[in-house]
Amino acid sequence: MNASPHRIGRAAADRSKRSPRAPLLVAAALLATAFATAPAYADDPGLGCAITATGSLSVAPSPVVFGQNARVVWNAEGEGCGPDDALLITGPGFDPATEIFPVGGGSSGPVLITSAGTVTWTLAVIDLSSDTGFTRILASVTVPVTAVKVVPNVLGDSRDQASRALSAAGYVVGAVGTVVDCDSVGRVSRQSPGAGTPLLPGSPVALTLGVKPPPPRVCR
Repeated sequence: MNASPHRIGRAAADRSKRSPRAPLLVAAALLATAFATAPAYADDPGLGCAITATGSLSVAPSPVVFGQNARVVWNAEGEGCGPDDALLITGPGFDPATEIFPVGGGSSGPVLITSAGTVTWTLAVIDLSSDTGFTRILASVTVPVTAVKVVPNVLGDSRDQASRALSAAGYVVGAVGTVVDCDSVGRVSRQSPGAGTPLLPGSPVALTLGVKPPPPRVCR
């Protein structure tokens, strides 16, 4: 089952409701003993999970395929993990600025691969109750992208030739405009995206055809 994300705004609000630390008079009497026998995060119990947590992260298939879906799976655990601890995942299909996940196991829904080269996902744990927002990276996975589709070069082609070339590469003709271009009259003067650009199959490619200037101007 997919892990349900939490909204960071709510977590931040919960952080503001923390109980105050023990009165200074009591703390002063126990200060020396506490520092000698307790870990550095003893004054912030929620931080224990963030410091002790371990995690794993995997993606399938590996390598991933351009224009197809992948699935990201993660697992994390630590000492005393609770609602004040969360997981942040960065990479395609995730937005750590708007969502977090509970500590534990989970998996993503389909993640569409839209970039070339390699893609990376990173798993981190954060203590939402910490005064400093303590965060630590637990795992990372980088995989290559295969079967990358790129836009063909149709400059100088007629509109029909460009349409056939784009169709053969898995694309469609998008908006078609014109520009005065005596060197490319009736042919593709510009294309967008440009040749060699990685682009998802089925995407449109805009064409600009060259035309003669309006009279009395003439091509020389």
